[in-house]
Amino acid sequence: MKKLFTLLSAAALLVTTTACFGSGDNEYPVKIAGYTFNSRPDSVVCLSDSVADILVSCGYSNLITARSDECTQDELVNVPSVGSKTSPDASKIEKLDPDVVFMDETVADGFKDRINNDNIKFMNMATAQNSNDLTVLYESLSSIMEGNKTGREKGDKMASSLLVTLGDLQRIVPEVDIAKKACYLYNTDCDAVTDNTFGGKLFEYANVVNICGGCRSRVDVLNAVNRDNPEYIFCPVGVKDKIMSDKKFSSVSAVKNGQVYEIDRNEFLRQGDSMTDVLSYIIETIYPEIDNKEQSAEESGEQKNEQSSNTPESGNPKQENSKQENSDKESSKITADNSLEITDDMAFGQGDKDNDIKKIQKRLKDLGYGDFKEGITDYFGEQTAKAFKAFQKNNGLSTDGYASPEALRLLFSADVKPAKSNNNNSDDVSKNS
Repeated sequence: MKKLFTLLSAAALLVTTTACFGSGDNEYPVKIAGYTFNSRPDSVVCLSDSVADILVSCGYSNLITARSDECTQDELVNVPSVGSKTSPDASKIEKLDPDVVFMDETVADGFKDRINNDNIKFMNMATAQNSNDLTVLYESLSSIMEGNKTGREKGDKMASSLLVTLGDLQRIVPEVDIAKKACYLYNTDCDAVTDNTFGGKLFEYANVVNICGGCRSRVDVLNAVNRDNPEYIFCPVGVKDKIMSDKKFSSVSAVKNGQVYEIDRNEFLRQGDSMTDVLSYIIETIYPEIDNKEQSAEESGEQKNEQSSNTPESGNPKQENSKQENSDKESSKITADNSLEITDDMAFGQGDKDNDIKKIQKRLKDLGYGDFKEGITDYFGEQTAKAFKAFQKNNGLSTDGYASPEALRLLFSADVKPAKSNNNNSDDVSKNS
């Protein structure tokens, strides 16, 4: 059985990734964690999905020649896999002969011993626990990829930008007299996110009390959940129903009120741009009044514009404006799309692959939710999940990014609301329905 906080205990065994940045204009060599990089890596195998998230955020995805199954970022969907990040295929990696393999604390013991290639550098990147760690992590990775000066400056800039964005999101959280209480449970065994992880820091950015923040055992977590009675529980995809039906959580407010929400475990632990998506979702879920306020302000602005456009300049009757409005409404009517046969057992989430996902992406695109610049694919990645969340939010659904049968029926119906920025995309929707 897995011990609680295995991510934390294993992290203590990692080599601290402190970069030794050179002086002057010489980009290389870069010395880091006992390795010397004499030039920029041309081939990277990334087993850690969190490191992959950072590399993608920093623009280095084109250098990733292989990945683990957990690296599901849209930019890496066509990159070949070498298996799971915990037990990757050593023979595949050896044949690829990469310059560097990025791993994390979850890789199996003895993995490196199965590879007979002294030229491969194995970087076990410690997960950042705070802002300073995050900056060092970004600087270390970027210095490997782009050199002492350029890489370090880029890493610092990217980390600073991410932290500023997290701070900006925190500033939109309304002030409350009593702080909201929440937690992230990995499973019903009471493994939870604590405050000495960056996942725990996301609750701080949301101005929410993580009731499991100081827990050190499963017993601590169970006691905290029942004692502090969180209003919100977040969990990995597929765990919600288990929590809702588990008797030991039956008296918890979040369970009684149906306020248990799923966030993909990998996304919650990643330390690239995924953090802003996760924080946004937490804030939107706990403070729905923010979205309502923005929507009211937008509607108010639209009404003002409408009143302004309806002001007669030369005695034009209001009746003409009314006819024009009716004409506009008629032209923006959405037509149902019957291309997807939706069954009660049909559902898709991030990481799924199926031909029907192409139809979902196309419908989302036609309605203005996401541009899918990389093309329509059969893979439900981050871009698809983000577009699906936008559709859910605009149509009053729970924004979990999960394509349930109910959500799909609305998406493909004539009652669906298109994206607000979609303007006149309705003609395309009608043609493709």
